[in-house]
Amino acid sequence: MRRIFTALFAIVVLSAMGITSYRTLKPAETVSSAKRPVPSPEPIKSIQYAELPSAPLIIEGRLRVYTEQRRVFADTPVTALREMTPHWAYRRWPAEVVSVVAVEKPASGVGMSVVITKWSDGEIVALDAEKGDIVWQVRIEPADGETFKGRRTGAKTMYEPEDLFVTASAVDKQPVVIATGKDTAYAIDPGDGHLRWTKSFAAQPGCRTNDWTGADAYFVKDTCSKPATLEIYDAGTGVMLNTWRPPGASIGPDNVTNWFLEPTSCQLGRSGCAVFKAAPTGDVVSFADAAAGIGSLTPTYWSLGADHLVRPEPVVDKDTVVVVGDTVAQQVTGGYIWAFSRTTGQRLWMSEVAGSLIGGDQRNMYIINNEYQLLVLNLETGAVTSSTELRIRPEDKFVYSEHYLHSGYLLVERLQTTKESEIDDKYYFSMNTMVLVGIG
Repeated sequence: MRRIFTALFAIVVLSAMGITSYRTLKPAETVSSAKRPVPSPEPIKSIQYAELPSAPLIIEGRLRVYTEQRRVFADTPVTALREMTPHWAYRRWPAEVVSVVAVEKPASGVGMSVVITKWSDGEIVALDAEKGDIVWQVRIEPADGETFKGRRTGAKTMYEPEDLFVTASAVDKQPVVIATGKDTAYAIDPGDGHLRWTKSFAAQPGCRTNDWTGADAYFVKDTCSKPATLEIYDAGTGVMLNTWRPPGASIGPDNVTNWFLEPTSCQLGRSGCAVFKAAPTGDVVSFADAAAGIGSLTPTYWSLGADHLVRPEPVVDKDTVVVVGDTVAQQVTGGYIWAFSRTTGQRLWMSEVAGSLIGGDQRNMYIINNEYQLLVLNLETGAVTSSTELRIRPEDKFVYSEHYLHSGYLLVERLQTTKESEIDDKYYFSMNTMVLVGIG
């Protein structure tokens, strides 16, 4: 009898453990919607606002949206000194967040802003930025190895999404989100999840990985053609507009056939890129290395015209460039910035101060100097119009790679080193390693 009772007890215990494990580990989706309204945007000042543990996207100047491995959440207001209690949160298990982008409602105020999240199981979930509710949900076949790459802050997932791009239709100017998975590209209306078009590359699996968007086009490199080919598609319809190779591209070893290609001057990550650089071989060096005598073959800059033809950008010949309309700013030796007209080639100005060029908009160019200050340079004259201290304490010293400029705010991910193999405690500057400042 004792053995029978012992066996029965063991069965009950194991059954209870199985039920508990199933409840804990079964696939789950949790939505914690907002319970209060979002405050109106505050006037932006040229000051330090916050140190944050995570890297947010800023929505409408009213919300900060963050990501973790299995959760996306928001807090408010944008200028809060610390990370606040979540305004809303969305969690899935066991899938991981792969990419996050945001599409804000137009200036007319019609519609809603959405936060679009892509997950390792192929689910793409759009959330109402204000309430956190699910707006639409679609699924694509995920590529192999999709996983959360944001480490502790989520910055890479938020600021460099590799398979979720924002662009617009050339015809109706409406935003388009392009999501890529396993040899497939989906163009989605961010407002309702409607599929505008899909493109399958399954006939040549694994050939197309280097992709990005321009203002109204989707670019993808076919690495299996000999030599490789850049394919250019209309973002609104999916119709192929053109194919292109750099002059001199030829058949040869992989390092020649798969020639060098890289987008730059992008609005965020690989979305909305104004220009790209290419060379007829993969063996290229940076302009800085060439100037130092380390190699000689440098890439050439190109852009897509309104007629869908690819044309060179003859005045652009530096490693760091920012294009705003007809103005291109470039980082030159010594840390100074000069700006040229793209159409005439005329130099417009050269900065009076040195610093690292990090971005620009319709009003200004932005640099960070060696004293850890954000300097705002007038787009037309190059004159410094304001400066904001990025150090919280006078003794702070850090390096950085990830930064985010949006709607009058700058976020910088402060690091101890750019060596990504370091553990988090030696990689990040501090626990609250993101610094948020206003541009004003």
